[in-house]
Amino acid sequence: MMALSCAEARDMASDLLDRELSPELERAVDEHVAGCPTCPALYRALLAVHHELQRLRQEEQQMEAINSEATEI
Repeated sequence: MMALSCAEARDMASDLLDRELSPELERAVDEHVAGCPTCPALYRALLAVHHELQRLRQEEQQMEAINSEATEI
């Protein structure tokens, strides 16, 4: 098992959300967050931002598709 410091876990946050970590590193980050008194709040906030960005991207794509269809008419 790989034990991570808070700094190491934070450095991997973006890669974790983008699913770019190896399974071993994902487990290490998850284990760190589960046992850390400060990191869970950070990860919840990052996850919320990540989900909101995904939602906005989807909304933008839908609007572009609607606009594209409207200009074809």
